[in-house]
Amino acid sequence: MLVAAPVMGAVMPARDLLPDGDTRPIVVSATLKAPQAHNKLLEADLVVDAHDNDGIARYEYRWSGPTVGAVTVVPVLSPTVSYDTVKPGSRYGLEVRAIDMNNHPSDWYPVWQGTTPDAPNVIVAGDSIASGYTKRWFTGDATCTDVAYSYGGPLVAEIAASLPPQWTPTYANIAWAGAGVGNMVDGGSDSCGVSHASQVDQIRALASPDTWNIVAITAGINSTNWTDVIVELTADATFSFTAGGDKDICGSAVRNTWNIETNRAAVTQTTAAVSAAISEGTNAQVLWTGYYDITDTELAPLYRPITGACSAEMVYALDTLHGALRAGLADAVTWVDIDTGIATQMWAGWPHPSAHGQATIAHRIALALNS
Repeated sequence: MLVAAPVMGAVMPARDLLPDGDTRPIVVSATLKAPQAHNKLLEADLVVDAHDNDGIARYEYRWSGPTVGAVTVVPVLSPTVSYDTVKPGSRYGLEVRAIDMNNHPSDWYPVWQGTTPDAPNVIVAGDSIASGYTKRWFTGDATCTDVAYSYGGPLVAEIAASLPPQWTPTYANIAWAGAGVGNMVDGGSDSCGVSHASQVDQIRALASPDTWNIVAITAGINSTNWTDVIVELTADATFSFTAGGDKDICGSAVRNTWNIETNRAAVTQTTAAVSAAISEGTNAQVLWTGYYDITDTELAPLYRPITGACSAEMVYALDTLHGALRAGLADAVTWVDIDTGIATQMWAGWPHPSAHGQATIAHRIALALNS
């Protein structure tokens, strides 16, 4: 938790004249902000008011704990402070000084003293792709939630690899199989019969305002009857032996059976409510993923129920759904395309991602987070 103790107010020192006739800059006030959604991990905004007769060239800051830390240079415009050299949840002080155009420094100004934030939080929400759903046999039970198998696991590992060890993020996964965008607000029951509370409420409870929060979401497909479309495609394509036949079956299922056109406005409206509730109610960086093309993926060895002949229909399907979702996203939400190249499970778990597919999704989210 970021806990700040009050520091002494600025005392305007006399402007001593230097041998070259210049005067030293003066820091009048400085503030260290709590982490915000626009901040990179372990960075926070530094707001400084400093004066000098010929302008400020840069700022410098240093942490003080058991020892005084190294001096770090930051620009005058939108300066930020990095916590990467300190420890989470520990007592430190922060000082800043201004350097003028002639390289003359001000006195060190005590900006902040208190307890540094806890490690960042990674929160994964949404549907079965996010929850790590797996099923091996058609006659066996499914695993509706596997937080390690979900893309959340490799996502946290990839984020942790880019941070000092002491700042390894915490990880919470509240996604569940079958959740649509509306279920993120209202809750519901997953395909294993387990009841779940509102994901939006859980996100707002888990996202601490005193540290950095990343929320990764995959949701939207279950707000339509896409499962019925997949069942129809898989059943009908089994008895089609030509590319033309596959294409006709796909066209009929996607354009006639799928109810996206009648649900489009509701999907956009509900997505807007979810993204606004998270963006306005937390300081989290929110990333919302799309879905992936399942043509030519294997349900069983050498058996691809939806062939490449369906590619145009699948592109249309993804574009239509993604358009409905993106139209509802708040400006601060980052959209993550995962359209192609996602390996899937075989047998009863198809077309959910395999472990390799989950890792690919995680990597694409991490790239979007750092872009």
